[in-house]
Amino acid sequence: MSRTNPRSSTPAALLVASALVISALIIMQIGRAETPSAFAGDAVVGGEGYTVMTVSSGFGKDTRPYEFCYILDNHDEMLYVYEIPQASDKRIVLRNGTHLPSLFAMARGG
Repeated sequence: MSRTNPRSSTPAALLVASALVISALIIMQIGRAETPSAFAGDAVVGGEGYTVMTVSSGFGKDTRPYEFCYILDNHDEMLYVYEIPQASDKRIVLRNGTHLPSLFAMARGG
């Protein structure tokens, strides 16, 4: 008949109990994690010849409105307008792109 030494089973039991507690804490933290949001709240960022600006499109919920993303390309003198319909879809839609000198000439009536 084989006997187990009580001294050798105690560390193993403590190790298993610690693993269970750590696993439970990890699961609780994962449940608390917020989902990332693409809502930028009228942000403007520029550098390397590009300027990116986001503004609300006026559609969607008040807490998470749909957004437009304007990109100014100073190298090619272009303006691109993208729509971000819902941040949860993880997609953007190109709505328009125009050559800036042509846009300003049209605005001047020329």
